[in-house]
Amino acid sequence: MIEDGTMAGEGLTVLQTITYFVGAPILLFAVISFFAYVSAKETRKKSKKGSVDLTHID
Repeated sequence: MIEDGTMAGEGLTVLQTITYFVGAPILLFAVISFFAYVSAKETRKKSKKGSVDLTHID
């Protein structure tokens, strides 16, 4: 429904739609995952020296 005095703008092209709704989210996911992996890798290195084995009771 169009309100009084408003006009619809031009629609997006197929390439713009794919870029905005597929490409950008995938790129953001990859960047965030990379930074999460890098930060977790540093944490894993620090905690390796004193690892505790909780899979059995001695």
